[in-house]
Amino acid sequence: MWTTAGFEGLPDAALGVRRLRSGATIVIVGVVLALLDSGIRFLGDVEPALPPLVLPAIVVVAIVAVWWPWTRLAWRAWGWRLDDATFQTRSGVYTKVWKGVPRDRVQFVEVTAGPLQRSAGLATLVVRTAGVRTPAVNVVDLETAVAEDLRDRLSPESSAASAHPDPEPHSEQESTGPWAPPVDAPEPLEP
Repeated sequence: MWTTAGFEGLPDAALGVRRLRSGATIVIVGVVLALLDSGIRFLGDVEPALPPLVLPAIVVVAIVAVWWPWTRLAWRAWGWRLDDATFQTRSGVYTKVWKGVPRDRVQFVEVTAGPLQRSAGLATLVVRTAGVRTPAVNVVDLETAVAEDLRDRLSPESSAASAHPDPEPHSEQESTGPWAPPVDAPEPLEP
């Protein structure tokens, strides 16, 4: 189940977008730590042993040293596969996650893209199913063309059309259900 055979990975641009997204959080953490360090020095009666802003800088460097390779590992762990019966995703570095969605349970498929994704030519594919336990499967940072192709291939209309091809086209006069008028209906009589 954890082999990469047949799974498509995420594009290289996805790694950059993910690093930008999570890098903003690291910048915020660094600013908060710098403000705390300055506040302690200004309001506190005790002078810390380290010069100003050295401790926040050490913490941020340690976070980046772990975060930089982790984002690459997480990016490489992501994959998706589409076959005749299921749409599957795999992810996770420490905790492995595998999700499989039967194609006949797909109810709704959408493609979304935020400004950062659009600038890199990426999008998010959201697959909603007919179950409560697995309401949605998201594949974040796919190439836009791939996400749109998967949306078209996974949509319930395309699955129903491929599963039950129409042998002959219907004529416009042919009855299409109980709500349609009969084909040989007599003309109404005029008074």
